[in-house]
Amino acid sequence: MSKKALRKSNTREVFQSKARFFSILLIILLGVCFYAGIKATGPDMVNTADTYYKDQHLMDTKIVSPTGLEEKDLELVKENKAVEQAEGSYTLDVTDKRENNVIRLMSYDKEAKSGLNQPRLLTGRLPEKSGEIAIDNRGEELDKYKVGDKITFDTGKDQLKKETYTIVGLVNSPLYIDKVSRGNTNIGKGSIDFFGLVPKSDVTLDVYTEIYVGYNNTDDLISYSDAYKKQVSKNEKILKEELKPREKTQFETIQKEGMEKIVEGKNQLSDGEKTITEGKQQLEAGKEELTKQKEGLKLAESMGQVIPAENKAALQEAEKKLTEQEDSLLKEEKKLTDNKQELADKEKELNDMKQPKYMYYDRDDNPAYSEYNDNADRISSIATVFPVFFFMIAALICLTTMTRMVDEKRGEIGTLKALGYSNFEIAQKFILYATLASIIGSALGLVIGFNVFPTVIFNAYGSLYNLPPVIITYYVSYIIQSIIVALLCTLLSSMIVLRVDLLSTPAVLMRPKAPKPGKRILLERIRPLWSRFNFNQKVTARNLFRYKQRMLMTVLGIAGCMAMIITGFGLKDSIGDIVDIQFSKIWHYDATVTYNPDATKQETADYEKERDELDIYSSHLALSQKTVEVVNSGYKKQEVIVDTPKDVSQLKTFITFKDRKTDELYKLDDSGVIINEKLSKLYHLEEGDTLKIKASGDDVREVKVKHIVENYAMHFIYMTPAYYEKIFGEAPDYNVDLLNFNQEISEKQEEKLAEQLMDTKKAINVTYTSQIGKAMDDTMGSLNIVVWVLIVSAALLAFIVLYNLTNINISERIRELSTIKVLGFYDKEVTMYVYRENNILTVLGILLGCVLGKVLHGFVLQTAEVDMMMFPMTIHGISYLYSAALTILFSLVVMYFMHRRLKKVDMIEALKSNE
Repeated sequence: MSKKALRKSNTREVFQSKARFFSILLIILLGVCFYAGIKATGPDMVNTADTYYKDQHLMDTKIVSPTGLEEKDLELVKENKAVEQAEGSYTLDVTDKRENNVIRLMSYDKEAKSGLNQPRLLTGRLPEKSGEIAIDNRGEELDKYKVGDKITFDTGKDQLKKETYTIVGLVNSPLYIDKVSRGNTNIGKGSIDFFGLVPKSDVTLDVYTEIYVGYNNTDDLISYSDAYKKQVSKNEKILKEELKPREKTQFETIQKEGMEKIVEGKNQLSDGEKTITEGKQQLEAGKEELTKQKEGLKLAESMGQVIPAENKAALQEAEKKLTEQEDSLLKEEKKLTDNKQELADKEKELNDMKQPKYMYYDRDDNPAYSEYNDNADRISSIATVFPVFFFMIAALICLTTMTRMVDEKRGEIGTLKALGYSNFEIAQKFILYATLASIIGSALGLVIGFNVFPTVIFNAYGSLYNLPPVIITYYVSYIIQSIIVALLCTLLSSMIVLRVDLLSTPAVLMRPKAPKPGKRILLERIRPLWSRFNFNQKVTARNLFRYKQRMLMTVLGIAGCMAMIITGFGLKDSIGDIVDIQFSKIWHYDATVTYNPDATKQETADYEKERDELDIYSSHLALSQKTVEVVNSGYKKQEVIVDTPKDVSQLKTFITFKDRKTDELYKLDDSGVIINEKLSKLYHLEEGDTLKIKASGDDVREVKVKHIVENYAMHFIYMTPAYYEKIFGEAPDYNVDLLNFNQEISEKQEEKLAEQLMDTKKAINVTYTSQIGKAMDDTMGSLNIVVWVLIVSAALLAFIVLYNLTNINISERIRELSTIKVLGFYDKEVTMYVYRENNILTVLGILLGCVLGKVLHGFVLQTAEVDMMMFPMTIHGISYLYSAALTILFSLVVMYFMHRRLKKVDMIEALKSNE
C-alpha cells in the first residue's frame, strides 16, 4: 500500500494546526529554556571564576608569620613535592598624604611573568622601574586616581625606597574580586581603600610579609569543589609539619639576636653611665676651680687691686660653659634613663615573647572569594526546585493539548484503520508532531536558556565583582535531561492517550463521541439559590461541573503559574527584608570597635576619653567576642561567635532577643545561653538541649540552650560573664566595644571618627553597622535580578498556559458556540459565554495559587539558604496583589485574542454533520 498520502498528511498536520503546534513548541521552549538556563547559571558562575583564577595563577595557600618569613622558609616550601610555585612577597599598608586614602601596597616582580596572583591589566602598563605603581581600577571608578597621577605615601617607617610614585596602569587582582571591600588594617581609619603594585626592588623590608603557594595537584580540580578543598587541606597539613621546626628556629634566632642587642644596649648604657659619671666629676672639679677663682677675684678686689676686664669676662665665659655643660649632662642623663627604661621594656617583651606560629590561609579565608561561591550556591539551590515545578506545569499543559489533538483525530484514525494501515503507521503522525514540537522547542530553549539566563544573572553581579565576562558552557547532562523531559511531556502523553483509540474498532472511531450526558448539579438541588440564577449563570454553572477534567486542568494550570509568580515576588520580599530586620530591629548599635590586646593602660584611658568626648556619642557596651566551632557529632561543623557583654543590663539597648513566631522578648541569665534560630535548625536544637562547642586549642565545652532567638546573618551564642567563667574556667576578655550614636552620620564622618579612635592605639579597627548593611544590601540586591528573571519567566508561562487552555476550551466547544451564534447571540455575548467560566476558574486558580505559592516560597527559601544565613518567611500583601493582577491581565489579553477568533467562526462548517 502506498504511504505517500499518509506521509503528506503527517506533514500537513503541522501546517494545518499551526496554533496548536506553536503553543506546544512555546511551552516546551519556555520550560527547557528556564530549566537549562537556571540550572547552568550556578556552574557557569563557578566555571568563569575558576578559569579566571587559573589564568591569573591565584595562590592556593598564603603563609604568614607575626615576625615575618625568611628566605629559608621559602626554600623549604619550594622543596615540597606538591608545590608547583612559591613566592615570597611584601605587603605594606600606607596612607596617601593628599587624598587621605589607605592603600595596600603589594610587591610586583616584573621578571615573574607567570608568577602567582598575576594582575589583570585594564589600562596602561605594569610597573617596570623604581617609582612606578599600578593602582586598583576602583581608584578610577571612584574618580580618585588615573594614569599619570603621582601619589606621595606616608609610610611612617623607612619601608620604601621612594615616597612619591607615578601611576602607570590600572589593574584588577584575583586576590580582590570584590569591587568594594579591600579588607581591614590597623592604620588610618581601619579599612583599606585601594591596593597598588610597586616594584619588588623598591621594598626595603628585611623579611617577607607572606609566602604565596601554588600546588601542582590542584591544577585539574575546580575551585570551590570539595575535591579541591580536601586536596588543599591535605597539602597544608604536610606543609605545616615541614615548617613546624622553623617556628622554633626563628623564635630562638629572634631571642638570640634580641638578647645580643639588649646586651649591646646594656654595654652602651654602661659606657654612657661611665661617661656621665666622668662628666659629673669633671663638672664638679670645674665648679670647684671656678669657685676658687671667684674667691681669689673677690679677695684681690677687697685689697684694692685693679682687676683687668679680660679676666672678669674669662671668668663669666667659664661659668657659662659650666652651666651649658651641666644642662647637657642633665639631658644626657635623662636620655640615658629613658633608654634604660626602653631597654628594660624590650627585655621584658623579649622574655614574655611566645614562640610565633605560622598561619596558613587558603582561598576560602578571602571573604569575597567565599561570598561569590555563596551567591553561586544560592542560584544552584533555586535551580533545584523552581525549574522542576516550572516543567511540571508545562508537562500538564502539553498532556492536555496532546489529549485534545488525539480526540480531534478519532475519525481520521478510524478511517486509516479501515483502509488497512497498521497502528504504528497511524501513530507516526502523532510521533512526528510531538517529536518535532519537542525537538525544535528544546533546541531553541537550550540555545536561549544557556546564553541568556547565565549572562543576565552574571551581569547582575557585575556591580559586585571584578571578573571577566561569563563563560557559556553547554552541559550535556542538562541537554539530555531537557530533551527527555520534553519528549515525555508530548510524545509519551500522546502515545498513552492514542493507545486507547488504536485498540478500538474503525466503526467506533469513525462515529463521533457521544456528548457527555447532562446531569443535575449540586446547585440545582438548592432551590432558593438556583431559582435566583438567570439563564447565563445556570449555563455557566452546568458547563463548569459537566467538564470536570477541563475545570481541574485550568485551575491547576493557573494555580501553578500563580504560585511561581508569588514565589518570585515572595523571594524579593524575603531578600529585601533581611537588611532592615537584622540591622534595625535586631541590632541597634552603630559601630563596633576592635581593641588592641597589647594596648597600655594609658592608651586605654586615651581611647575612653576620646570616645566619651565625641559629640555624637550616646552609649557603649564592652563585649567579649570569641570564635568557636560547634562539634555536635553527626553534623557539619559551624563557626559561631560567642558574645559576652560586660554589663548584661545594658544589652537590650544594643541587641533585641525575641522569638520570631511569638514576639516574646528574652533576657540573658546565668542558667544558659541564647542562640540564633538558624543554628538551632542546623543542629535540630530546642530549648533545654545541650550544645557542644570548641575554641581553638581548647577542650570541648557543653552549654545549655536557654532560648532561641530571631537572627538572619551569621551564628551567635550569647552568655553572661558568670556563665562564661563557669564554662571556660576564666574571666572573659573584653576585646570589642559596641557604640551607639545619637544621630546618623555620613560616610566621611565615619572615616574621620575611625581615624580619631584608632589614633589612640587602643582601637585597631572600627566597623560600622551601616557599612555591613550596605554591603549585604548590595549582595541581596544582585539576587533581586535573579528573582525578576523568575517572575518574568513564570509570567510568560502563565500567559501561554491561559492561551493554550482557552484555545482548547473553544476548540472542544466550537459546535456549541456556533449553535448559540445561530440562535442570535451577539459576538460579545458568545465571548462572555465562555469567559464567565474562565473568569471563575481564574479566580479559583488564583486562590489556590496563593496557598501553593506560600508553600513553594517556604520550600525554595529553605533550599536556597546557606548555612550562615536565614531568610524571613514573609510575603507582603502587595505581592499577592501583583501576582493576581498579572494573572488577570493575561486572562484579559487572551480573552481579546479569542474574541477576535470567535468573531470569525464559520458556523456552517462547524455545524456540519460528522457522518
